[in-house]
Formats: sequence, structure tokens, C-alpha cells
Amino acid sequence: MKNIYLFSFTKQATTISSKLYEYFHSIGADCTTYTLQKYCTDIHTPIAPSLQEQVKNCFHPDAAIIFVSACGIAVRAIAPYIKSKTSDPCVLVIDELGQYVISLLSGHIGGGNEFALAVSDILNATPIISTATDLNQKFAVDVFAKKNNLTISDMSLAKKVSASLLHNIPVGISGHLPEEPLPEGLTTDPTEFGIFLCPFHDTSPFSETLHLIPRNIVLGVGCKKNTVPDKLSTFIQKQLEQLHIFPEAIAAIASIDLKKEEAAIIELAKKYNVPFVTYSADTLKKVQKSQATSNFVTSITGVDNVCERATLAYTKADTLLLPKTIDTGMTLAISELPLTITFQTSERN
Repeated sequence: MKNIYLFSFTKQATTISSKLYEYFHSIGADCTTYTLQKYCTDIHTPIAPSLQEQVKNCFHPDAAIIFVSACGIAVRAIAPYIKSKTSDPCVLVIDELGQYVISLLSGHIGGGNEFALAVSDILNATPIISTATDLNQKFAVDVFAKKNNLTISDMSLAKKVSASLLHNIPVGISGHLPEEPLPEGLTTDPTEFGIFLCPFHDTSPFSETLHLIPRNIVLGVGCKKNTVPDKLSTFIQKQLEQLHIFPEAIAAIASIDLKKEEAAIIELAKKYNVPFVTYSADTLKKVQKSQATSNFVTSITGVDNVCERATLAYTKADTLLLPKTIDTGMTLAISELPLTITFQTSERN
């Protein structure tokens, strides 16, 4: 759930923000409501040292910022910090009578349109959505990617998808598709331009291909104690390149609990911004489908191999994408998580 920040500047507006704060607080959301000092109660935080400084501190990808104010105030407050639709938070504006909820910024990737609908329901207000694909009820590739935890390889091509669909030009799609009817405008017939859902970058089925990259690759990693982090990173990167795996496809790194403090693996997880999960030797022994065995590894860890069993423990897969691979005291095995892709989007309550 996003961190929610509310801003209000009049007594009436503060009443609206208080109502929203009470609702978000009741459902366990992390919510802070800012207002002028003279309107503060025990639930409010005074705006200090200035509105722009306060907004700067709130302006991060995991935020949802709501202004109960005129649009001009919101626009001027956020303008210095807007960078990209892939990283900007969603921003809503509500009039101080609570009649309209405007999705102002990051309506798709940031979830602003969906959040505007939810807030409108809370206030019994009218949502204002201005994104063209929503207005024309067209497939929105950025919303689809967000809902399915897919990374968009090229935002310019994502814009081309929207433009093509808005002009009724068919867009191809292939790869790991759900067994569902295709949204209007998408086709599995041959086209020059299309979308490909796959964790591998060695295949581009269209002359112009927008890759949507699922996070379904799990690295099982083992290494000697005090392995140099750069050495392990280089080894992993080389294997990913040989297998043509997008780095963005990595979902997690797994190992044995003896390695939970191993700096090289911890740094690797930070590099790819994924969780580092460890398992006990007893848990790893129960894993099926592992292939490699080593008496030496058993003598050290209590289990015949770490990397294969660790990745399979995480994914529950029946096969390995990469069996145990060794390089000077480092081991790697890879398996894939099952994909659950859907074209369905959440409906307004």
C-alpha cells in the first residue's frame, strides 16, 4: 500500500482531508495530513518549513499525494520535482467541497486513475480522468504492465502502442499470454509492431518489439565465505548475458541460511533490488528435482548442493533453467516462477 500524503489550506478543505485521513487510518494505510498551523488538530501536521519543501519530502514513487485545493496550487507545488511517468508518484486534486477528484499526475503507472476512483467512492464524488486510453476504453499497456508486475523495456514504444490503438491500428502481441480473450486492438496475427511478454531478450518477434519483462527468474547462489562482491556480481552477470536474461526479470536470490550474512550475496540482491531468501539445510534436503551432488558441499553445509535446491525451494519448479554452474568458489542455478498474467483490471466498487 502506498504512503498517502494529504495537503489542505483552508478550514473547509481540512474537513475533507480529515475525513480521508480517518478512512485511510481505519484500513491501516500509512497516511499523513498536512495543513496550515491554524487549522491543525491532533491528527494534522503543520506544513513546514514551506509547502514546496514538504512536497519534496513526499515526492517518491511509492507515494500518493492528494491536494484538497485549487489545481494551480498543486501544479506549482509539484512542478520542480516531476521527472518521469515511470517514477513520479500519483497526484490527485480535490476541490474543497469534495465534489470532484482529479487524477492529475501518473494516472497509469503510478496508479492515479485507479486511486481517483477509490477516493471518489469514499467522498461520493465525481472522478475526473483525462488519459486518452481510459476515455476511449482502449487497452493501456502501462496499466497492464503495472497490474502484472512487468517491466516496460522502452517507454517510447509503450507510447506508440497507445497511439496505434487510439488510431485503430492493430498491435501484435505474443509470448506468455493468458488464456483470455485479447483486448480490442491486440492481435496474434503477424504485424510489424507489437508486444512480447518474455524474460529473454534474444527474441524479438516484430520489426519493432516492445518487451514486457516478467519478474519470474530466481537465482540460487552459493559461494565461499568472504567472496569479493564484484567477483560474484561479474560471474552472475556473465551467466545472465549468456542466457539472454533481462536483469529486470530477476525476482529473488536464494541460498542456504549459513550464507544469510554473506556480503557478496547481500550486495548482489541490492544490485538487482530483489529479496535475498535463505533456507535451512533440512528444508533444502526436501527439495525435489535437484541434480548436482557434492560430498564437499555436504561436509560444509549439510546438504549436497545449495544453488539448485535453493532456487527450486523458492519457485517450486519441476525443471531448472540453468543447472549448477561453477566458477572459482561460486555457484549459480536458475529456475522460473510460474506466470499468472491477466488482461483483467480491477473494477470500481
